[in-house]
Amino acid sequence: MAEVNLRIKEICREQGITLETLASRLGIIRTSLAQAMSRNSFSTKKLGEIADALNVPVWQLFASPDSVTERDKSQSLVCPHCGKPIALKVEQR
Repeated sequence: MAEVNLRIKEICREQGITLETLASRLGIIRTSLAQAMSRNSFSTKKLGEIADALNVPVWQLFASPDSVTERDKSQSLVCPHCGKPIALKVEQR
């Protein structure tokens, strides 16, 4: 779980936000977030809320930055059954 804490901090840095901003998005104070991170006590539900607040899929909380490619950072879709990327072609009308 320590890796998750580190990854949360990395994602915040990548997005240019502070942990205080993340805490605000979660509706808690920064010290509550810091305490939860120090205890490594995130429920599955809370990890989902953190991922939503960071606008990333939950799996990115567990992935190393090297494994998160630029394609993964974009708004690409992944099949929930097989995990393969779904290619989209956007046409303007």
